[in-house]
Amino acid sequence: EFIPSKAPYDPRWMLAGRPHPSVRGSWQSGFFDHGTFSEVMSTWAQTVVVGRARLGGIPLGVIAVETRTVEVTIPADPANLDWIVQQAGQVWFPDSAYKTAQAMKDFNREKLPLMVFANWRGFSGGMKDMYDQVLKFGAYIVDALREFHQPVLVYIPPHAELRGGSWVMIDPTINPQYMELYADRECRGGVLEPEGTVEIKFRRKDLLKTMMRLDSEYSRLAQKLSSADLLEKERSNLEAELRGREEFLLPMYHRW
Repeated sequence: EFIPSKAPYDPRWMLAGRPHPSVRGSWQSGFFDHGTFSEVMSTWAQTVVVGRARLGGIPLGVIAVETRTVEVTIPADPANLDWIVQQAGQVWFPDSAYKTAQAMKDFNREKLPLMVFANWRGFSGGMKDMYDQVLKFGAYIVDALREFHQPVLVYIPPHAELRGGSWVMIDPTINPQYMELYADRECRGGVLEPEGTVEIKFRRKDLLKTMMRLDSEYSRLAQKLSSADLLEKERSNLEAELRGREEFLLPMYHRW
């Protein structure tokens, strides 16, 4: 009964359900059987939620994604004070990537099928994260899935997204014998962000051809500029007008 929204929410509501927000005394059910979801490793790497649950009575391992920003407190030692780090939701950090891989290995040892609720925008790419070996721990996820010998169901929930390197990590071709990918109609996915795709597929020369076809003012200036009878000053003025029209139109065509 609980349907994920575009706004940040507690992923445990999607898995286990919650008290109904508007009907007093009523329960809004989650994806799994009522009362069966049990979270593990809850205080470590909180941008990923892992646990065990039952679906129709069948025990499963579960991995889901925190959509809210979380705070990580790094304890003090004799040389440094303690400090707090903000970690954005829907992102794999070194600790959460390692937690994901560790959970997969544990579930495989227990011979549990795995259900992954995918909602990642990619890996954290900061200098500190690279130094903390985020790519190595991300590779552990691929290793864990390659060695998984139980069914792995990857599901992209409503309003979730799967982008960048996170798509590579859980692509079913890693282990085609056991992995399957399902997506809700309301989700989004792709290796590149839309703007990156546009820059590759629809380059500047293609944008200019489209302007020539669709924009009458741009087409008029280009035709006048192609005339052989223009004086040098007129040509310079027309070139400046044409460049100004291009700069005015390019952002609109880029958004398309």
